[in-house]
Amino acid sequence: MTNHIDKSALQAISSLQRPGKPDLLGRIVDLFASDSPASISAIVEAVESGDLESMRVAAHSMKSSSAYLGASRLSEQCRNIEQAAREGSELECFALAEGLEEEFEASLAELMQIVERAA
Repeated sequence: MTNHIDKSALQAISSLQRPGKPDLLGRIVDLFASDSPASISAIVEAVESGDLESMRVAAHSMKSSSAYLGASRLSEQCRNIEQAAREGSELECFALAEGLEEEFEASLAELMQIVERAA
């Protein structure tokens, strides 16, 4: 499996875990899994419609949440989309969004495997 996740970010989250409390990392990954598809869809739809402001906002949100969980390639891709949208480069946004959904799915699958192994 290709490494899509920087495990040091997950270790930082796990270090906040308190004994006897619900699994913090699992809860955060579950939130990412449930909330992020809408952000990815918003980016893709904004790219297809040429809505640079919506694209910038959605990419910014996705950049931050993926970075927090160590999905550094996904975060970097979103950062690049956000920057291109800010600069008004529709063609660059279109090119940068290529493979975004696949990178998200691969990152999420790796996160889920890590959480399952930790349980």
